[in-house]
Amino acid sequence: MSRLKRLIAEVHRRSIWQVLAIYILGAAAGYQVIQSLTEGLSLPGWFPAFAVVLFIVLLPVVLATAIVREETPSATAAVPADTTGVAAIPEPAPRPADAGRSVLTWRRALLGLIYIFALWGVAAALWVAFGGPVSQAADTELRSMQTKLVVLPFENLGRAEDQYFTDGLTEEIISRLAEIPELGVISRTSALAYKDTEKAIRDIGQELDVQYVLEGTVRWEQGAGSNRVRITPQLIRVSDDTNIWTDRYDEVLADIFLVQSDIAENVARALDIRLLEPLRRTLAAQPTQNLEAYDYYLRGNGYYDRRFVETETRNAVAMYERALELDPGLAVAWAALARARVWLHHQFGRTSDLPGARAAVEEALQLAPDLAEAHMAMGDYHYYGRRDFDQALEHYVMVQRRQPSNSDALALIAWIQRRQAKWDRSLINAARALELDPRNTVWVTGQAQNYFYLRRYVEAELYFLRAISLAPDVPYYYRWAAYFYLAWDGNVDRAARIIEEAAARFSLGELFVGSEASWVLLDVFGARYAGPLEELSVATPGVDSAYYYLARASVSGANDNLDDARAYYDSAAAVLSARIDESPGESAPHSALGIALAGQGQREQAISEGLRGVELLPIARDAMTGSDRLRDLARIYVMVGDNEAAISELERLLSIPSPFSANLLRVDDFWDPLRSYPAFQGLIED
Repeated sequence: MSRLKRLIAEVHRRSIWQVLAIYILGAAAGYQVIQSLTEGLSLPGWFPAFAVVLFIVLLPVVLATAIVREETPSATAAVPADTTGVAAIPEPAPRPADAGRSVLTWRRALLGLIYIFALWGVAAALWVAFGGPVSQAADTELRSMQTKLVVLPFENLGRAEDQYFTDGLTEEIISRLAEIPELGVISRTSALAYKDTEKAIRDIGQELDVQYVLEGTVRWEQGAGSNRVRITPQLIRVSDDTNIWTDRYDEVLADIFLVQSDIAENVARALDIRLLEPLRRTLAAQPTQNLEAYDYYLRGNGYYDRRFVETETRNAVAMYERALELDPGLAVAWAALARARVWLHHQFGRTSDLPGARAAVEEALQLAPDLAEAHMAMGDYHYYGRRDFDQALEHYVMVQRRQPSNSDALALIAWIQRRQAKWDRSLINAARALELDPRNTVWVTGQAQNYFYLRRYVEAELYFLRAISLAPDVPYYYRWAAYFYLAWDGNVDRAARIIEEAAARFSLGELFVGSEASWVLLDVFGARYAGPLEELSVATPGVDSAYYYLARASVSGANDNLDDARAYYDSAAAVLSARIDESPGESAPHSALGIALAGQGQREQAISEGLRGVELLPIARDAMTGSDRLRDLARIYVMVGDNEAAISELERLLSIPSPFSANLLRVDDFWDPLRSYPAFQGLIED
């Protein structure tokens, strides 16, 4: 018998073909399981490829175990020697009829697959344990940066009052595309800047650093028995302005969710992105069968876009509540209601809305435990409502893993990391958020503050100026930029130029009331701009009454109007005491009350409130805002004449990331009582 025939016979006798067939079929089934586990556990995209490598590497091992014959006593018996003294090669012992099956082919193939799953499982467990959701997700490279796309606001071809519907449709398409890990989708905030733009596609692509643009038109036809939506999307490649996919949907409104998911799938297909079945199911999800409820939900989103006006946020709440009356199972509306109520608490001090926010987000999570919007709302509740940064981080990371293109989640992860004193990580994730939302002035200013607190002034300046150029009518950005220039090199003239630039756009009184930066501007420029401050009142929209009274007291005291100063301090103390009664766990009112009491000459009570503010928000709990409490305490000590204690707090502020600097101390007249102290002189020289 030839060697080839003997080999084929041996392979057949040992059932190696069966081993190979069972192994390949098992590997194919196992790969599908591993793909599902990879997505379910939010593992990196290379884990399925890692499994393929294991399947290939261990295949020879499995086959080798099938080739090795199981030894039998007869096969290992002593071999007699022939007459020449050379051991004779015996004839193979007769085999039983079923000896070819003794290798148990199914068992060997199964054991090989089990070994592969075990190795893969160990790798997955180690990843989750040491590089998993909270510690690693926020620091891994964005998978979505390979292909970037912007969805421009679709054009409304229907009635003007239907604009909210077109905007909502655009937002829903963005949300579905954001679920695709390989795709980087520019945030709606930055995309809105190009609404009704005349700019060329290539210019938009260069400004946003994207390779593709999705645009389209929407016409909602209502009445006379018709309730149809006509949508015409088109996907354009920026490099050559080529239309690579377009379609026309003319559907009844009831099919609107199918249209949204179909657009997302077609975009992915046109970009050669393969969608796994779990992701397909996510894209095809329908939030409700009640289209009237969905309409109210979209109306609420339209109001919430203007949430910096309290009445608009209240209108959003009313729309969400109406949607939930029509469909109590509409989970996205519960999540949106929760975020709106948290915002009322955070932005407008409406503490009574916080319990309702908690109830709403819990309902959303009960209805849809994996809903990204629900976890975003729960993150907001813990971050803005409870200042529980660890809990908030867990939820934001869940969202970021589910939607890698969610810039809000990335930015808020960055803001939590800086509060945890993880400044380097915060810089990285803030930069990633800005890649996805480059025109979001809130994120731009946040990154500017990151560099400012780290005293990396050159980088900070770029972001402060960028925020002003993007939103030239917002006082907040000028206030921080002027503060920044004073801290950087003590250049009063440069800070004054920023203030004069702001004066051309809005009342300067707003510049001196409203945030931690206001104290420095009041100290340095308050006397010069007392007139604009007097033009404000507690009834001015957006003006916080307590800080308005404190600002007026500070300027009055600087101008030696001591009676007016005391009256304003009295008013501030009354407002702040009421706030503390309502929310005793909030740190800022305690610190501000300490300043008001110091202005009244109540030394012990003032220090007690200042210390209470620091106790409620220490640096160890919040490395960013905690420095504001130390600054307030230092101010209180100066106001009551405890100068050495004030210097001690300033030393601490200068030793940690904070907006304080030696140059700022040089130009801020508030610290004049400390200048004769050698320790203070040492701070300035250092």
